This record gives sequence, structure tokens and C-alpha cells, in this order.
Amino acid sequence: MPTFDFGPTPRIVFVAPFGMRQKTTVWARILPLARYLAARGYLVTLLIPPWDSPEDAGKCWEDEGVEIVHVKLLGGLPSIIRRLMDEIDHLRPAIVHIVKPRAYAGIVQWLLWQRRRRDKGTGPRIVLDVDDWEQAWSSVAGYHPLVARFLEWQERWGFAHADAITAASGWLVHKAAELAPNTPTLYLPNGVVPPTGQPHRAPFDINRPPTVLWFTRFIEVEPEWMQAWWRALHKHRPDIHLLVAGAPLQKGRNGPFRMALGRNDDGITWLGYVPQPQLAEVYARSDCAIFPAAERPLNQAKCSVRLATTLLEGVPVVASAVGEQARYGADGAARLVPPDATPEAFALAVLDVLDRRGEKVRMVRQARHWLFSRYDWTKLGGELLDFYRQVLPLDTL
Repeated sequence: MPTFDFGPTPRIVFVAPFGMRQKTTVWARILPLARYLAARGYLVTLLIPPWDSPEDAGKCWEDEGVEIVHVKLLGGLPSIIRRLMDEIDHLRPAIVHIVKPRAYAGIVQWLLWQRRRRDKGTGPRIVLDVDDWEQAWSSVAGYHPLVARFLEWQERWGFAHADAITAASGWLVHKAAELAPNTPTLYLPNGVVPPTGQPHRAPFDINRPPTVLWFTRFIEVEPEWMQAWWRALHKHRPDIHLLVAGAPLQKGRNGPFRMALGRNDDGITWLGYVPQPQLAEVYARSDCAIFPAAERPLNQAKCSVRLATTLLEGVPVVASAVGEQARYGADGAARLVPPDATPEAFALAVLDVLDRRGEKVRMVRQARHWLFSRYDWTKLGGELLDFYRQVLPLDTL
């Protein structure tokens, strides 16, 4: 049994459930926090089982002081878990921060906890990070019932077996209080990196129709809701254009939306998944972005990096005041509509934003001020480090 290193320079290891290419959690949430800790002199490693980006298997590199280790994928689940545990034993961290209580990361959390029971409390402190209510995704992802049941068990067990919890939304903070009432929990939303200079916006073109951008995974609202919204919008402004950006998590899930909105409607451009380098062009074409969301756990629990990024890019936003969207859009940063707003009411809010050019400028300025004052990753990283120091019995942190 290794002796874990609690000083003089403690090591912190983040254990991810997947890679850095397809999903956003690791590169958009965990990496900025890891960079902050590394910049403060801590030894930080990010362990990744890259099953969704196998081209990275076995590769290691450094990112602003963070050691990123992709374990090899040979041998299936048992071998991958063994490699993750061997890396932890080799690194001897003071803290293991589990990223999502499921799949590979959740199994590592279970093994570390069982090992601690066996060895009478020795081993690293275990912190759990949650940025979604994973059970809400089971029907969306189309998991086999046995897989869905196992993941549900993992999530509930993970909440109840951690020394501390970091949660990306207020909804998840309340869920932690329900499932682990005695566990210290930190509200730690997704942050932003202040860009240099002002956001790039294309000059207003009177010959271009007003354009609305909708980022979606085709799960936030029902197709019928979007159909009613689009009809209401079109009734008032027949010349309006809609850009639909995003790919469904489950193949074919976008089909009902295409049918509802009009598969051959010339007023709609279906962009599909937009690679990161092309996002600036999409933002530049957009006069307003929408983030409608039904009030249900899937939307209440998450903390949308895309919404924050859109606000930073200088696009005025109309959003349902659901979950973290209400916090990101607070203080005039976005036009918030009630969670139970009708499609007609949401459409009228969009039209009001489009028609008031001076208001759009004010919203963009207010959004940047609000995000930089509350959601700067430097501020959030400091809150995480203070949390470590307050709740974990490590004198050297």
C-alpha cells in the first residue's frame, strides 16, 4: 500500500470519465481549474481514459503546468481501471478529485473508498465534482436498462461517499444536501476566460435578414414548442432567419424538430455540429441567440458553457430563466423569460431584442461585466483552493 504524499507540495489528481475532444466537461471545466492550481505551485495531474478519443491513448503532455495523462485502452474495462489506479498509486496524491460519479471515474472513486475502509482511513482525500444530473440523460442517450440502473446507482453512491463535493449548479448543491447532508459542498459554476479586446461583431447589414441563432442538442424543449415559437416569430417577422447549430446526442433525435420547423423551410439553416474554429463566423452572422429550456432536472442541473460563451462573444441572448441560465443572465446580462412562458411570449421577447439596437449594445456590455465579475476562472479557482483548505485535513494546502 503506497504512502500518500500530503506535503510539502501536495499533488492533486483529477480523474476524468472521458477524453477532451468530444465532450466539454474536461477541457472547458476541469482543465481551467487544474491550470489555476498549477499556477499556484501545486502538482496537478489530469488522468483520462480516452475511450471516446482513442487516438490519444497512451499520450502524455503538459498544459500550463498541468500533467495530462491518457492511459492506454488495451484489455478492456478491468485493465483500464487498473492503469488508472496504478497511476494514482505512483503519483501518491493528497487529493483525488473525481470528475462525475460514473463510469471509469466512478469505479475509481469506489475502489479508493473501499481501500480506505480496508486500510483504516489512509489514502488521499476524495472530492467529487458534479456538473449534471446524470440520471436525466439515460433516456436521451438510449442506455440499456441494466446500464442505466448501474449508472444511477453509481451516481447516488458517489454523492454519498466523498469527503467533499463541488457542484456546478444550485440544483446540484441542493441534490448534494439531499443525498449527502453531512458532506461539505461548494457551488462552483463553469467560468469564463476574459478575452483580450472587444468581441468581434460583423457590421450591421440592412440587406441581411434579422438572424436568430439556436444552439441545441435537441433535448431542451419539445419539437411542438419550437414549432409554435417559430410560427409566432414568423407571423410577426416573415423575413427572419434561423440558424440551428448542434448535433443530437442520440442519432435521429433531430428528425422530429426538422419536421416540426419545416424540413424545406428557406428561412432555416441547419448547421449541424459547428467546429470550434468556425464558431466566430456563426456568432458574427447572428443578431440574437436563444436558449429555451423546459423546467426539468436535465436543464436545471446543468451549467451551460455555450450560453456563457455566446454572451462573451457579444451576441444578445434570450433565455428561459431555468437553472443556471437564470444566474448567467442575471442583472440584465440576458433577456430572461419565465420558465413557463408560452412560445408566443418567448417569440415576442426575441422580437423586442431584435428591434432595439441600443438595448442590444447595452446587453452585451452588461453581460461581459457580469460574467467577468462573477465567473472569471481565476476567481472560481481561488474559491476551489479555499474550499480544499477549509474542508480537508491537509495542513500543507
